[in-house]
Amino acid sequence: MNACIECLPCLGKNAVEAAKRSTDDHGVQKQIVREALELLARDPMDMPPPYIAAQILRIAQKYTGIKDLYAEEKRRSNELAERLVAELPSIPEYIPGDFESGLRLAIAGNILDFGVFTDLNIEQALKVVRKTLSVPLDPVSVQKLKEKMDAATHILYVLDNCGEAVFDRIFMTPYRHKITLAVRGGVTFNDVTADDLKQCGLHNFAARQIASASYGIPGTILPESTEEFRKIYHSADLILAKGQGNFETMNENPESIAFLFLAKCQTVTKLLGVEPNSIQLILNNF
Repeated sequence: MNACIECLPCLGKNAVEAAKRSTDDHGVQKQIVREALELLARDPMDMPPPYIAAQILRIAQKYTGIKDLYAEEKRRSNELAERLVAELPSIPEYIPGDFESGLRLAIAGNILDFGVFTDLNIEQALKVVRKTLSVPLDPVSVQKLKEKMDAATHILYVLDNCGEAVFDRIFMTPYRHKITLAVRGGVTFNDVTADDLKQCGLHNFAARQIASASYGIPGTILPESTEEFRKIYHSADLILAKGQGNFETMNENPESIAFLFLAKCQTVTKLLGVEPNSIQLILNNF
């Protein structure tokens, strides 16, 4: 899906956030925001929102030289996620080893959006997880996904954020022998890169470890990805894509893709006809 005018407020907010994260110098902050707004003013909106968001982030990186503006958030979100995993036995709604429980848990990571909510305490976070484990989820779609994953010989699993990826680990474990993990090909927001895998507990986890998707973009755009990734992408029996950014950049692709995410923005909720902050399991070309 391409960006539209409704995307502009969020992209402008990204610019302000990037400026404030990258420097305390108000003059430099203004330069970053000014250049980002100029970019938005002339952008033809013929690319998905994550592509534009990446360009905004690069403006902040250019002015400050700071490569990873979210390094601390990544660390804190992984720590919180591991604490939540340790608390799973205390949640009656969670059934260890159950496919749907694992699936819901993976989606719960996106609901928490650890990059934004890393100040949540463990009790608040557990409430969100419990809610995710009990809200309605189409049983037909759940069963279709399970059958597809069981039958597949090669699954490409496209990760999203740190913290969230810890929950993905629980869901992926029964299928790890047939999974290739995809990470971002460069630092972007709090998304998982190859350097973050160990901290997420995913180092040497999968059958084929790493495919790098879309350098520095918080989504997956094939022309912006490595040749290695494109080969793996086209050879996979099934693709699982986590997070709204992957949905925004892959929803029109013709392959069999399962999207697992929280519908966070007005543009996406309008496109899908769903409520804001609702959990989504979208099966594309199944």
